Amino acid sequence: MNRRLMTTAFVVSLGGFVFGYDLGALSSASQSLRSAFGLSPASFGLTISASLWGTVCGSLLAGWFADRVGRRNLIAGCAAVYAVAAIAVFRQVSWQWILVLAVRFICGLAIGGFTVSCPLYLSELAPISSRGRVVSLFQVQVGAGVVIAFFVGSLLAKGPVAGDAWKWCLGTGSIPPALLACLLMSLPNAEPEFSKTLGRNEQTISTSSVPGGYSGREKLFRRRNLRPLLLATSIAIFNQLSGVNILLLYMLDILAGAGIGLSLGHTYTVVISFISLATSLIAMAAVDNWGRKPLVLIGSTGMGVCLFSLAAAVPRHFAPGFYLSVLVAYNVFFAFSQGTVVWVYLSELFPPGIRGAGQGYGSSVHWITNAILVSVFPALQHASSVRTFYFFALVMAVQIGVVWIWYPETRGTRLGSAIS
Repeated sequence: MNRRLMTTAFVVSLGGFVFGYDLGALSSASQSLRSAFGLSPASFGLTISASLWGTVCGSLLAGWFADRVGRRNLIAGCAAVYAVAAIAVFRQVSWQWILVLAVRFICGLAIGGFTVSCPLYLSELAPISSRGRVVSLFQVQVGAGVVIAFFVGSLLAKGPVAGDAWKWCLGTGSIPPALLACLLMSLPNAEPEFSKTLGRNEQTISTSSVPGGYSGREKLFRRRNLRPLLLATSIAIFNQLSGVNILLLYMLDILAGAGIGLSLGHTYTVVISFISLATSLIAMAAVDNWGRKPLVLIGSTGMGVCLFSLAAAVPRHFAPGFYLSVLVAYNVFFAFSQGTVVWVYLSELFPPGIRGAGQGYGSSVHWITNAILVSVFPALQHASSVRTFYFFALVMAVQIGVVWIWYPETRGTRLGSAIS
């Protein structure tokens, strides 16, 4: 890959950094938010999931906008919206709970746009031989954002602003999107034929030559698109039923339930997220060498074992080191498999005429499932978090069978051609 392509890919993938920072900041702010507003389990779940419901709406709209205003313009607009919403956290002296929900919902709208437009842009500018690595850079940036946010959250929790840590955790999220908006000014507006500007004819696909006769006016919800729609639905749902965002956003609560103090819990979040990021870097190389299916199969197996172990250990209050080991192993398996593959796979399923709408659909299913789980988990945890983890482990076993039998391998294929 030439220098211009690498620079462009890095800048676009910063949308993933904003996304990751938001996740890590929200997790770090969770305890402070609950204390500041005296939230019940149901209200706590709604507060944490508010941005996710915004992400659902954002991803539903983003597919339409991505195909009409262009990928770069959509990313820039999302960066501006997120930065303004995050700055608003600092501007308010006295906060009401409903205002927090509103601001977090707006942040989620922007995140939804990032999860659609950034992988699209990256998949369309990348050579076929390295498309997996280029698109997975988005997930690497997500991991980097989580690490930095957890580190900042750990410092804030032990500093003089601990009482208002949630404001600082969420408010500092305005810095990455502001930087992204500035850097985007120098990039061209990527479209399906953007590769021409980079001198790579291998990736340029005219809609008249797309397998199956797809055109730019193709409607997404048609019988001929049933298989890619079902694949996008399943990969998105399986990704969330792995429990990854439950274990990320409620990590401090889960650790507290296992008898681990808040200070040590913050330290664990930094360690776990850093190791996860390192694994994502390794997975970047493996996704094009090993393929998408093998990574998902390996990861599902490992995550299933870790979830079963966690469910068995929580009520028995094992030594803190055991939980750290299990959570590290879980996040390593996730980063090596679904964390890297999901955005790559979604970006490869649909042909050019419906790629924006298809990516938006898959992202929406992903976030709807995520929002529902995150909303109800505090109530489920109050009843029995153990049963929840056993359920996630069972889903991973089901995914192994579904992926083995039904999923196509998209490595080395043109966009949208693996299922034609």
